[in-house]
Formats: sequence, structure tokens, C-alpha cells
Amino acid sequence: MAEVVEGLRGVPRKDLVLAFTEVQACALVPEIRLHLATDTMALWERLESAIGRGELAPPFWATAWAGGLALARHLLDRPEIVHGRDVVDIASGSGLVAIAAALAGARSVTAYDVDELAVAAAAMNAGLNEVEISTEVRDVREVAAARGSLVTAGDVFYAVEIADAMGEALRRLVARGVEVLIGDPHRPLLPAEGLEPVADYQVAVDVAVEAVEVKAAMVARLRPETTPIGTARPLRR
Repeated sequence: MAEVVEGLRGVPRKDLVLAFTEVQACALVPEIRLHLATDTMALWERLESAIGRGELAPPFWATAWAGGLALARHLLDRPEIVHGRDVVDIASGSGLVAIAAALAGARSVTAYDVDELAVAAAAMNAGLNEVEISTEVRDVREVAAARGSLVTAGDVFYAVEIADAMGEALRRLVARGVEVLIGDPHRPLLPAEGLEPVADYQVAVDVAVEAVEVKAAMVARLRPETTPIGTARPLRR
């Protein structure tokens, strides 16, 4: 039996993921399969109904987002970026980027997310793709990484408060000698300065979620001593 999550009325995490998702190949990275929702908003409603709770976080882990897909493709196509390195994936969601890093030859991969269901899904998805990653529930502000390691962050600039926390934490890591790669589909909260673009991708996305069929997404390296990140308005993921 899967470990039970406190506060979720005793519903096992693994059972929730299995009950409300289907195994699907990912757009742009068909070599990776994930437990994903066919309808993310419907999944959110079903989870809340099953758990009996109106404050459940949106199931971002049940969708493969454009920034993460671009970042995963980039790592798979350029395995020298991660080969033999320790990789830390922040706001890992489904674990897509963490899994790509492991497939590309990283020495170790750790996936962090604040959502317990996301961490459960990432662990299950790693097993599905026959790779080993460590998973942990942790806020980005508590994440540490050793000098010379690689931190990946896909689709993290989607709301003002979150973008501010991410920006501060990622700049702190860069200042300590960590390389940070960001994947993002050019959302308004993405920092206008301090990024060094390294790749661009056209990514097929869920029309019901994104309102378009294809989104342009970039992979960029965060430079040291970047300007503060923040804007005046929140944004959908």
C-alpha cells in the first residue's frame, strides 16, 4: 500500500495518481511516458470530490507544460550538459525534466516540488521510464545545490508571488556557483534581463489548457547578478 498523505483523508498518493491519469507519450519527447490527465481541470474537480477538500492545489503535475518539454528535449539532445553531474529539478511536477536528465546520463537527479501528489507522480513516472531519481517535498527557498551542479526549472514564472520566490532562490544558487537552466514559453513573468537564451522550440500543447495548439518555448541560462524578477500581474500557468 502506498504511503498515506496526512490531511487527504487517508487517500494513498499512488492510488490517486493511478486512478485519475493515463500513461501517455509526451509531445516533443516521445521517448518519455508519463501519468497525465486527459483533462486537467476535470481531474482537479474529481480529486477534490474524492478527497473532500476545496483547497487542493491545481494538479499541475498532471500536464506536460511547454517549458518543461523544451527543457527535457534540450537535455536529451545534449547529454553532455548533464553527463556525470548532479542535477536538481525544482518545481518538478510530473518529473519530466528530472527523468530526461537521468536518461541523459546525470550522476544523480533530485526532484523537488511543494505538492505531495506531484512528488508521488514524479516517483511513479521515474519508475515507468526505468530511471532512478530522488523525490522530496520541498519549497524552492529551502533547496540547496553543490557548486558545479545543474539546477533545472521548467514553467516556474506563472504567478507573481511564485515568480518572485523562484527568482530570488535561483539567483542565490547561481551566486554559489550552480548552473541554472530555465524552460519557459515566454510568459510575461519571465525575467526580461539576466537570461542567456540557448535554444528555442515549437511545442505542441493541450488546446484546452493553453488555448493554442503550438507554443514557442525557450531554454535559457540564468546569468549571475541578474536584476530582480517581478511584474504587476498574476498569470495562468
